Amino acid sequence: MKRILNILLIASLLLTLSVPLTGLIVHKMASALFLLLCAVHTAVYRKKLRARGLALAAVVLIAFVSGVFSLVFDGIPAVLALHKIVFLTCVAALAVHIFCFHRRMLRSA
Repeated sequence: MKRILNILLIASLLLTLSVPLTGLIVHKMASALFLLLCAVHTAVYRKKLRARGLALAAVVLIAFVSGVFSLVFDGIPAVLALHKIVFLTCVAALAVHIFCFHRRMLRSA
């Protein structure tokens, strides 16, 4: 079950990242699915959750909210720029999280 959840998380993240290929509508749906899967992932791994995990969840939530604000205030380019900065920070933090998770899994095996 956890393996399927992690695969779905990666797939929705990759779909969210491929905005130039898929378009804005698919990006919106994939990011909403990614936020939902992140909430499920946090609930499943709640016993192993540390401060860094909560910070990562907060960054994902901030990226989602800034994306919603960039849709609402589409006439203000600063809001979209803020969303891009937060989104890239979120992607970098998720890459570190995935790398550390796989390194722990390889050490324990």
